[in-house]
Parts: sequence; C-alpha cells; structure tokens
Amino acid sequence: MITAINILIVDDSVIFSQGLASLLEQYPKYVKSIKIAHNYKQAMTVLEHEKVDLLILDLNFESEDYNGFSIAKKVKALYTKVKIIILTQQAKIDNYEILINDIDVDGYLDKQLGIEETLEALECVAKGEKYVDKNIKSMLEIGKWLDISNREKDVIGLLSKGFTQKEIADKLFISSRTVETHIKNLTNKIEAKNTTQLIAIYTKYKEGNRENTY
Repeated sequence: MITAINILIVDDSVIFSQGLASLLEQYPKYVKSIKIAHNYKQAMTVLEHEKVDLLILDLNFESEDYNGFSIAKKVKALYTKVKIIILTQQAKIDNYEILINDIDVDGYLDKQLGIEETLEALECVAKGEKYVDKNIKSMLEIGKWLDISNREKDVIGLLSKGFTQKEIADKLFISSRTVETHIKNLTNKIEAKNTTQLIAIYTKYKEGNRENTY
C-alpha cells in the first residue's frame, strides 16, 4: 500500500522546482505535502521546522560554499530518516559512486525522466529501496566505455562484428593471448558477466552514439 509522503525539493532553479512541485501535487496518492528550497540555508530551515520524509535534490548550485553533495552529506548526518533522491543532467560514474556508496543516497534520477517513473522512484524509495532510473543506468554504462583504451575499443569493435580472437589478433598484429587479456579486462571494467553481455552492452553504447557526451 502506498503512503503519501512529505517532500522537500531543493533546487536553485525556480522554474524547475515550481514546475516539479506543481506536477507532483497532482498525485495526492503519493504526495502529502511539498516544500521548496532554493539554497542550503532554506533547505536546512525547512528540515528543522517541517516534517520531511523525502528530499529531492539537485547536484549543481551556483555557489562556491555548497553543492548537492555537501547538502546530501549534511542531511544524512543530521536527519537519518530522511530519504534523498538526486536529480541530475549529467550521470557521471564518479558522481554515482560517491552518492550511492559514500553518501548513501536513496535514488538517482535523470532530470528528463517522465512522471510515471518518477512516481515509481518515490514509491520505491519511500519503502526503503534504492532506485536508479533506466536512463541513468544506460548513461553510466556508456560512460564506462570512455575509460577504456583505444586498443580495447579496437578489440571489442571487431569482437562485436563476429571476428574470432585469432582473427582479431591477426588484424591488430598482436597475439591471441593479448586479445584474451583485453577481453578479460573489458569484461571486468564494464562489469559484464560474460563476453556475450559485453558485446550487448557495447552494441547499445554504439547505437547511442554518445562517445563525446562527457
């Protein structure tokens, strides 16, 4: 059963935060109340005086004193029961690891996400589950490819076209053992279960055509 929750939106974009609040207010089944803060001070004031179950937080603020990371860390330290969902337009791997592993936020969403998946995220996080939306997961997979070497890209490119390890070795003028090592390293970097999944992820990456996104 869904329990309506009290939400605080923290974003220095007035238009975005007000628009999101107006949209969420149309779903009283999920949302009990919504407050908006545009900076660190306003956010902490609301948290101190109001009942907040869930914080929806942007990462980027036009301030040298704080950002979404520092706000999330502070909130997790002072208000342990408050859940945090991060909204972002840049799904960087380093950001993900810091937010999920170090700060222990509860959700990570693309700002372009539709309302249905946003509501799904609210419900999951409110129940104590972690939620990373499919767009973020896809962008994170793509981002991992930017950390591989040109030689590794050559190997997986040929592998995805159906060439055997021996054929790849001949084309690249390297040994079969070196090709095998590259494939093993790629599998570990991309966190693929096997070569088949590695090729599937690479194909998705190429179809996205976003090598220069980051």
